[in-house]
Amino acid sequence: MDFATVKMQNGNINIYKTTIETIVRDTLKEIKGIYKPKNSILKNIGKKIKKNNQEKLNLPSQEIRIEIKPGDISLSLFLIIYYGIRIPDLTWEIQAKVKEKIKEITFLDITNIDVHIQGIRYPHSNNHKDILLIPEVFLIK
Repeated sequence: MDFATVKMQNGNINIYKTTIETIVRDTLKEIKGIYKPKNSILKNIGKKIKKNNQEKLNLPSQEIRIEIKPGDISLSLFLIIYYGIRIPDLTWEIQAKVKEKIKEITFLDITNIDVHIQGIRYPHSNNHKDILLIPEVFLIK
């Protein structure tokens, strides 16, 4: 199914997967420790190229999969996190906040949230930035 139904007094409300995905993405933006790629024109072009070659390169990606069955809504979150974050603590926080936010906004009960850590993002370091390299020719003996 492409949508979940919330039964109300005056009728039904159909909430589509794209709506749930938007709520999940906005909730994930608020949680520290999750790598959030920045969007730009060059990165969007890169994503298209990467998407075509993803199977060949086996690159980690972030995505949200939503499965809706009658009486059952399951989420699978494929994420990249920053190095140094305690994975169990982060995943518990993700599950709790996502479930709470979806319930608050849509009145839907999420039965299952699986969090898959696809990769770890290491901090950028400028290699050799603080190291002064001196050729032996200039050393006075």
